[in-house]
Amino acid sequence: MRWDPLLVAALARELDERLHRARLRAFLLDPEGRRVVLHFRESTLVFELHPQAGWVSLLPPEEPVSGARPLASRVVSVQSLPDESALVMGLQRVRGRDEGVELVVEWVGNRWNAVVLGHRSRVIRHVLLPREERDRTLAPGQSYLPPASTGRMGRDGALTEEEWAAVLRGANEPEARRRAILRSVAYTSSLNVDAFLGEEGRVRWQESLDPDRWAAYLVETPRGLQPYPVPVAPHDLPSDSGSPPSGGAVPFPGLLEAIAEARAQEQTEPASLLTLPAGLVDRVRRRLGSLEGRARGMRRELERAPDPEPVRALGDLILARYAQLPRGAERVILEDFSGQQVEVKLDPRLQPHENADRYYREAARIERARQELPDRIRAADEAATKWREMLAGLEEGTANPETILRQLGPVRTGQGQKGGGGAEQPLPYHRFRSTGGLEIRVGRGARRNDELTFHHSSPDDVWLHVRQSPGAHVILRWSQPGNPPRRDLTEAAVLAALNSDARHAGSVPVDWTRRKYVRKPRKAAVGAVVPQRVQTLFVEPDPDLPARLRDD
Repeated sequence: MRWDPLLVAALARELDERLHRARLRAFLLDPEGRRVVLHFRESTLVFELHPQAGWVSLLPPEEPVSGARPLASRVVSVQSLPDESALVMGLQRVRGRDEGVELVVEWVGNRWNAVVLGHRSRVIRHVLLPREERDRTLAPGQSYLPPASTGRMGRDGALTEEEWAAVLRGANEPEARRRAILRSVAYTSSLNVDAFLGEEGRVRWQESLDPDRWAAYLVETPRGLQPYPVPVAPHDLPSDSGSPPSGGAVPFPGLLEAIAEARAQEQTEPASLLTLPAGLVDRVRRRLGSLEGRARGMRRELERAPDPEPVRALGDLILARYAQLPRGAERVILEDFSGQQVEVKLDPRLQPHENADRYYREAARIERARQELPDRIRAADEAATKWREMLAGLEEGTANPETILRQLGPVRTGQGQKGGGGAEQPLPYHRFRSTGGLEIRVGRGARRNDELTFHHSSPDDVWLHVRQSPGAHVILRWSQPGNPPRRDLTEAAVLAALNSDARHAGSVPVDWTRRKYVRKPRKAAVGAVVPQRVQTLFVEPDPDLPARLRDD
């Protein structure tokens, strides 16, 4: 969903009504998940602040998650900054004297962020994503400066007919009028500007800023479902007659309910997971994926395990035909005990009895595998079932997160934690560097593909995946006009082939397109996407290539 000053103003008004005097217990700023979690006594409020997942969820109360900071306080106000996509929640401590605290949530451009600061001192205490910007620094200890003002007219909700006419002077075409209004009139954005292009544009603009007219709608737009306080164009604003809005803008009891419905249709992850300790679900999924992968590997090994007796018979044949083996031969044709000609492979560096011993050891290994693998597969399946039930319990809200954390054990250094003790989840991809110097990102398994494709890539990057075969998503970082060099593209395609079920094929078809042409259908399975404008490369998997290109 998208945010603009009008939507933020309406949401601030709704939160002010719903949370007035609500008792806050603790808050969490989670930079890895890009979320802010506020634990109230009666509810839990979560802001997701990734530009591709900007949801706000009001959930049932939960115990504060690991890493949450206690802050016994009450909500005294929720306001928006004039003509800015920024919300300010004022908090007053329950006990003791304090200057008060403000939580500022910003949806400005693509630099969405959250800051906790002192009410009077304006000094930043905590920040979700510390950042050095052109005109301000968002870091603890720095004075907080709000986003630079747009300087547009009408921030107080009023423009005279003369001022409106001045804005549109010389703008005769619809597109020119559109640009003029967006440039000069407060609270306008691409979400609502089309409603203000007609002769009654100024009146409609003023009506849209009237809080008494605000409601909650879920509007169909070319970019998906959009919660909004007015049924934005091409749907008419409510008329004074009280007639219902035109089709396509579905009314909801509140903006939070409209946002929840849009999130449920757009996201595969249920909102209930947002209140869990940071990284817990990913760790459970990795554990489950590891067990499932181990079971699949052992099944393949058992299916491919040959009968050990013919292997052992080759060792017997070598010893029986000892005198017929030429020194230094890599293979030899011998007559077996039934009179058939048999080709026997040898290691030319070994003596005949040592070659025979190699076959005996291999037969013993196969025998052990055939005996032990069924029990090991059964144990892996049982463990996977246990972790699958834990994951379902987390998603349904019935599992105890602390119990699961204890069973997971501590995060191992190098797998989600730095040596200094600060917890850090690993990136969802392995990093490579092409011979031409371009960065290539290869997803760490199917469950991390979505995160790589939609949260760790840019629209013009090249996206690759093996055609009609399970495998990793691959991103070739590219921001130049035109297509990337053929050599770099081919290397990325080879990495895609090597990280797929087609890795052993002689020639592998790899589809590629720009990442902006890859979309995820609603309710699609994890890792399932639909690419458009696809081109195909046929490559031969080179198992030595990853070692040459490794960059992480």
